[in-house]
Amino acid sequence: MPDRDYRTLLLLRAARETGVIDALVTSANTVDEVVAETDVTERAARITVDALVEAGFLEDLEEGLEPTNKMLGFITKTDVRSIGSMPHELDRLERWLALPETMQSGVVPEKPPNWTRNRLGSMAAMDDATVRAFVTAAVHEHADADRVLDVRGGPGSYAREFARRGYEVTLVDEPAVIDVDEPLLQHEDIDLVPIDSATDLAVADDGEREELAADYDIVFCARVARGLSPAENRTLLESAREVLAPGGTVVFIDTLREQAEDAALVGAEMLAQTDAGDAYDEAAFGEWFGDAGFERIRTAEVPGTDHQLVAGDKPE
Repeated sequence: MPDRDYRTLLLLRAARETGVIDALVTSANTVDEVVAETDVTERAARITVDALVEAGFLEDLEEGLEPTNKMLGFITKTDVRSIGSMPHELDRLERWLALPETMQSGVVPEKPPNWTRNRLGSMAAMDDATVRAFVTAAVHEHADADRVLDVRGGPGSYAREFARRGYEVTLVDEPAVIDVDEPLLQHEDIDLVPIDSATDLAVADDGEREELAADYDIVFCARVARGLSPAENRTLLESAREVLAPGGTVVFIDTLREQAEDAALVGAEMLAQTDAGDAYDEAAFGEWFGDAGFERIRTAEVPGTDHQLVAGDKPE
């Protein structure tokens, strides 16, 4: 979770739960109107509004309270690029708060409403420098590549950067994500393909399993491994090998234990957010890559980021 003041997150959560945010982004322009449209007290409304103004989510103008661009993600979900990271931070906060129960049951809570669009909005809010760094690191691992498969690429930030550099790009993700992506990326030179699962790179086509063509030069997986179990990562690598052309390269980018700062906390977040994810070390990746049949397995820092790269080549 980003280094945001926890008080701001908890206040936003309370404002979302009590309907204060809904009131502010629809019809309430004053503290009195917030009180009238919600069940909060006048004191709560006044203090909450003051804090939201100070944090930059509202402007107090002569004509009344106005949401700023920071509040856009609570107003519209149509274009995920306008959502920003905050709504998904609050979604993830819900699961953090439920962590004691998760630790006992091993089951994460149900996804809240708008989880997928909020997650895509958070992914789309990644800074451009990090996106470029990830893509640059990947293409350096296969200098002669032409075709790239972006696995679980979400809103297409990486895919657009690959395409901008002249690569033929296919983005695969779950059907719900592809449905969001189609209007978003309709003018981009990117093929969008729904897949059956996070680990099986086969086309979801009316229940029939259809293989992707085995002609990709790079299979690219950014921050995917952390959300999967060891067994799922093995399956994903085996599936990636099937869709790579001979001599092709699979590239995972993530935070490796003992190499990345706060990697253990990434593991803790995966405990709160996923059914089986974790932060993994270099030895685990090496074992999975080797068992899947990849050669010349290597790791490297991704310059300008706190992430590492793991890559391996399919035999010629």
